[in-house]
This record gives sequence, C-alpha cells and structure tokens, in this order.
Amino acid sequence: MEITVPVSRIAFGGDGVGRLPDGKVCFIPGALPGETVRAEITHEAKSFARARVLDVLTASPERIMPDCPLAGTCPGCVYRHASYDCELEWKNRQFTDFLTRGNPAGKDIRFLPPLGAPSRNGCRNKLSFVCENGAFCYRGLDNKTAVPVRDCLLGHPDIRTLLQTAKPGADGEKRTFRRTLHDGALDSGSEEWHNLTHLTEQLGPYGEFSVPKASFFQVNPEMSPKLAERVLTLLKETGSQQLLELYCGVGVFSILAAEAIPGLTAYAVELDAAAIEAAKFNATQHGVSDRCTFLAADAGEAFHTLASSCDPAKCCVLVDPPRTGLPGALTREIGESGPEAVLYVSCAPDTLRRDADRLAEHGYAVQTAGMVDMFPATGHFESVTLFRRCAS
Repeated sequence: MEITVPVSRIAFGGDGVGRLPDGKVCFIPGALPGETVRAEITHEAKSFARARVLDVLTASPERIMPDCPLAGTCPGCVYRHASYDCELEWKNRQFTDFLTRGNPAGKDIRFLPPLGAPSRNGCRNKLSFVCENGAFCYRGLDNKTAVPVRDCLLGHPDIRTLLQTAKPGADGEKRTFRRTLHDGALDSGSEEWHNLTHLTEQLGPYGEFSVPKASFFQVNPEMSPKLAERVLTLLKETGSQQLLELYCGVGVFSILAAEAIPGLTAYAVELDAAAIEAAKFNATQHGVSDRCTFLAADAGEAFHTLASSCDPAKCCVLVDPPRTGLPGALTREIGESGPEAVLYVSCAPDTLRRDADRLAEHGYAVQTAGMVDMFPATGHFESVTLFRRCAS
C-alpha cells in the first residue's frame, strides 16, 4: 500500500518518523524531519508500521546526496542522506529524550554539549566482514542478505587500501581488519595477524595502551580521547578518591584516573583475563601500578569483594557495560552499596534509561550527562552520565 507521510522526527537508530492517516506511528528509513514522502508500507503491526521511501515530495534543506554507493542497502550508515549537523542534532535529541521522557527529575539534569566527530569518513580503525561468494560482505537490513563491500568509507584509509588487496576466504569465514598507528593495517586472515598477540593503541595525548588482539578497544581514534576527557572531567567533579571500575577492558579509565587525580586508588574488574594482564602491564607503563588493582572476574560476582575495599563516601563506581547494560542484580548491588557517585559510560541509551530507573529506586539521580558521537553516519553513539546519591 502506498501512502503520503509528513515526517516529524528521527528515532534512535536513524529512521524517520511520521504518522499514518489513522494516527499509527510509521518508521521510514531514509526520511528526514520536515519532509513529506511517498512511501510503501512494508510491515504493519498493531501499534506501528514500517515503510520504504518511494519518492521525496518535499525535501529537507538538510538532505544531501549520499557519498557511499551502498547507502540504503548497507544497514551501517543510516545518516548518509543527512548533513552531519542534522545527524548530530538528532542523536543528541534522542539521547536527552531517553533520559527525560517520563522522568520527573529530568528537568534537573545538566546536559553537556554533544561532542561531534571531525569527520564521518576514515574514522574507524576496525572493520569486520563475513566472506560470501568470493567477496567481503556486510549483512543486509534483513540480517541475512550478504552485501558485497568493495570499499567502506568509514574505515581508515589504510584499512580501505588493505580491503582492495586482501583475498576473501571460504563462505562463512569472518574477517577483521584493524589498524593502529604502531602496527599499521592488519588482516585477521594473514600470517602476520596469527603471529601477533597484542596491538599497541594510541589514545591521543594519553599515550599508548597494549591491547590483546581479540580484546575490546574503542574503534574511533579521533573520538576516543574526547570520551576519556569527558569521563575524567566528570570523575574529578565527584571529588572521589576511590574508583571502582566494572568492565574495565585493558584498564584505560582507571589508569587515566590514577594519573590525573593525585592519591586516587582504583579497583577494576574485567572478565577477559588477557585484557586484565594487559591492564596490569599498562598500569606499570603509565607509572600507576601501585594505585591500580585489576581482577579477572565476572563483574557481578566480584562486585561485593571490590566494594568492601572502598569507603562509599569517597567512592565512585564507573561502569562501561556492553549494549545489554547492567544485569539487574548488579544494579541493585551497586545501589545498595551506597557509593557517592556512579559514572556510566553507555553505547545504548535504551538500556542506560532502564538502568537509570533501577538506580533511582536506590536514591540515585542523573546529575550530568552528555552524548559523544563515536560512530558518525551510523545510528549509534556513546554517552557519559553521572549519577549522584540524593540526600535522604
């Protein structure tokens, strides 16, 4: 069925949003606020519908010509048709809406200016593909179709060059391309990669960090130092002298905090044992090993032990969980332990809001929050949110 729809906003994930004649919400990829589009309904449920654009009848001044030939086919870059100012504005609106909608305390939140990326292109130092039919591919919008990728504008130029020369493997083989300033561009299917155990990542002015090749590290080297700076700024505001970090990876935040705040003691946990060994090495290299304790364990199982080493009145709990957010039991333990502050680094605003509501049950309210666009052109972003314990 074809319809004509005025578009009012952009939802988290990048879809334009309008309403059908009967008032039902309709999600329309590729449509921008202020536009009127002719679209075809592709899916209809009780409370919402999805549609695809057939024609833009009234175009937004923020609409631009996509610079990627895969725009509209590849599910990654959902904002290629919009100016970056438009993308940043709506990502920030999405973030603030998650924390304020239906939240009586939302009016009291101090929102920091969003941190935008200097460029959409060449910003990622890691790209992952699946091999199908002799080509490197992304999965399509249906998460099944293989979309051949001859080039990806998101990748660092060195990765894009490597992508042109590397040979795809057997169908179903997963391949990763990573690039660091120290190691250059690497293909996970190469002998060089198999002989490598660690990469050396550069975090702007904060120096180098050793990272096991299979461990997590932020993929945008231009924005990662900005994220770290925002975390440090808010941590300093808490006045905490003890830091308890969950999901610490290779120890970046704990190490930077120990460097930046005289006398601060950090206790950190990460399930990835190889990452913890790297964290210990990194702390030594940065000269703060005497004030950083790292533990290889599940965050939920280790929290009680770590919390017992801290004075709640002097402690900030720093969490950087995966997209699924914090387990409910762990959120409850954090709240019941009573730290003066909780600093939450999130890559998923929906689970951040869920966890914010759970922390509110234990007397914590959002004091300060800000969006960091680590993933320009895509529907994703990072954020840093500071919770403070309310006076009883």
